[in-house]
Amino acid sequence: LKVLDGRSKMATSDLDDKKLFLPTTRSETSHVTSKPVDELDWLAQVPEEGQTYDDYLRLLTTRTTGRMKPLANKDGIDILLLPIIRSEDHPRSDTKGGDKSDRPAWPNYGPSLENLVDYARVFFDRQVHIMPAAQLYVTNTCTDGGTKKKRKTTSSQPGAFAAASKCRFKLFFPQDDLNLSAPVNIAGRTDLSTDRIQLQVTSLLDELSALRYSRHVTNEKDFCIMGVTMEDLFDGPSDLFCAGMAFGGDKVAVFSFKRYHPLIKMHPLHWHRFGYTEKSDGYSYYEDDDQDPKGLSSHPPIIGSDARDSCSQQGKIEIEFLRRSCKLLTHELGHLYALDHCIHNRCLMMGTGHLVEDFRAPTHLCEVCLRKLQWRTGFNVRMRYKLLAKVFNQLGMEKESKWTQKQYDHLSTNL
Repeated sequence: LKVLDGRSKMATSDLDDKKLFLPTTRSETSHVTSKPVDELDWLAQVPEEGQTYDDYLRLLTTRTTGRMKPLANKDGIDILLLPIIRSEDHPRSDTKGGDKSDRPAWPNYGPSLENLVDYARVFFDRQVHIMPAAQLYVTNTCTDGGTKKKRKTTSSQPGAFAAASKCRFKLFFPQDDLNLSAPVNIAGRTDLSTDRIQLQVTSLLDELSALRYSRHVTNEKDFCIMGVTMEDLFDGPSDLFCAGMAFGGDKVAVFSFKRYHPLIKMHPLHWHRFGYTEKSDGYSYYEDDDQDPKGLSSHPPIIGSDARDSCSQQGKIEIEFLRRSCKLLTHELGHLYALDHCIHNRCLMMGTGHLVEDFRAPTHLCEVCLRKLQWRTGFNVRMRYKLLAKVFNQLGMEKESKWTQKQYDHLSTNL
């Protein structure tokens, strides 16, 4: 991956720009979307048409009556987060998913789900709940029709990728009675040399859609199900990875925080080649002149307690991981509220083509997307800024807290 900024490789937030701390009459950032500067940038690859506020209303309401279309799922209120956690032992379908001793815990190297819930509740003005975890089990063998077959899952050729297969990846969903469901097969790929796996994102979404529709009769308040995981994802066979994807009409999404760790370093071509450094420089890829770096750890470091010290190196790493995770969560949820990729201004809903561009995207919505979401959920814009400033402060995200507080102060003075 090329360095997109001659000054630095650091993927800093737009909130580092002091100009954006000045209160304006606009609800969010006043910087227009910049033109792509690299062939890998999102707008250099995807001809986005954009979505205006009027476009949004036409999408979600009928032309004659103005009533909400079924696509909007207007009766759905609650946002459900479904942790997808790898289990070392084969789960049993009759095992109570509600018994904590019988289910794997959320990895201690992942972002706090409780913190993500607190943030999403304020961002969308909706109740957010964590479901009992779905359990992923990876078998050691692949069988078809009862006969074991060896499959080619990796290649020594440069640029070659493992073929996806459904035979090794079993997913057990939680049910309303807290039992685990019978397993469903998920497509994925494995690199035998490292024993690393990736799950195919649309295969997961298909099963999440089936899960949501199976719950609809008895859980009418569900707005969506968001699968969250520390397992790696991919979409197409040549993908390095896929951060996440949403099926907007089905109101399901899934995303992985794995590649968002501030200490990760990865090969730009081979999905299974990555590790973790001791210090973060904000750049997630191997250097151009060193495609085989030494001293990388194969396992990510444990994330500390909620009492983050923003002055310490460890505290800064944990806060940056949480910042990236919050943006990923709210971006994908925005798609489930029918917000398309934004081309109007610098915005959380901008499309991004790579991690450098992703990490530079703002935490906030532009005024166009803010108006769409406000129409859809009905929050009070001024009070939302006040609550966001508070939750940002609790999460140790000082720049975001100051920015939203200034927006609240400005609106309080001028309204």
